Amino acid sequence: MVKVLLFGEAKRILDRDSIQIEFKGSLKALKEELAMKYPEISPVLNISAFAVNKEYKNLEYELKGDETVAVIPPVGGG
Repeated sequence: MVKVLLFGEAKRILDRDSIQIEFKGSLKALKEELAMKYPEISPVLNISAFAVNKEYKNLEYELKGDETVAVIPPVGGG
């Protein structure tokens, strides 16, 4: 089971801070799966960085199915 942590706009749109999903495969495939299940956050997913177990990873990273993945949208402010 992969735990997906949501931050920023994704968290606000879905009104939750995490999602549990049965998944093995690349981060890219997970991003696509999340976009299909939750199309309202698809634009946020497209501009977000991803971290696995607190380390940033590229979309080619292969998940084993027991990790924590953070979806980290860009942050702005001043």
